[in-house]
Amino acid sequence: MSESSFSLANLEMMGQFDPDINGFLKRKFAATNDDFINQLYIDLDDAMYFLETQKHMYQDHKWGEDELTYTIIAFLQGRNYDAEHDTQHGGHVDILVKHHHGKFAWIGEAKLWNGPAYVFGGWNQLSSRYGTGTLRDNHGGIIIYVKQRNSSDKFASWSNYLSERVEAIITPDTKNPLRFSSETMHPATNQPYFVRHMAVSLFHTTGDSD
Repeated sequence: MSESSFSLANLEMMGQFDPDINGFLKRKFAATNDDFINQLYIDLDDAMYFLETQKHMYQDHKWGEDELTYTIIAFLQGRNYDAEHDTQHGGHVDILVKHHHGKFAWIGEAKLWNGPAYVFGGWNQLSSRYGTGTLRDNHGGIIIYVKQRNSSDKFASWSNYLSERVEAIITPDTKNPLRFSSETMHPATNQPYFVRHMAVSLFHTTGDSD
């Protein structure tokens, strides 16, 4: 095959066998917000798994919300996302990820686990201040860094806390107990706003034991 005859169709064919090429194509050519979001969550899960596999490195108190979040952003930038930290989008957001043509946006709020009430503050900012609630900006995420034991129990307590205080449709992830989704009505548009809740399990025996 000559260089001149190489085409997008060839890449798509190669993507059927190579997940890296497949992911690149989905990021680059996302035609809808759902396409963009679905691939972003695959890449976010990879970024959070990377943190979990290196958790022994992040036990020092210098690894707070901002530092851990920037590690995720750097990971996403390495996969060619337009990702920023502490930028303006209805306020100072922890993570802003935009489609490379600016067609879609996703906002993430990140919190170190300090009880469900603390996470709820981030939820309020995300769901009522930062996102526009329009079709191009109706997805967000809550990332919870858990350096303590029993991350799944703590994450379940967050789900219960949220459902008791907010009128939301809560959808558990049947494959991963450290994930669930919520759907609420955005106050700006009165249209559905979708949030994926994600826990990053960072307990290590050299860290906290609570």
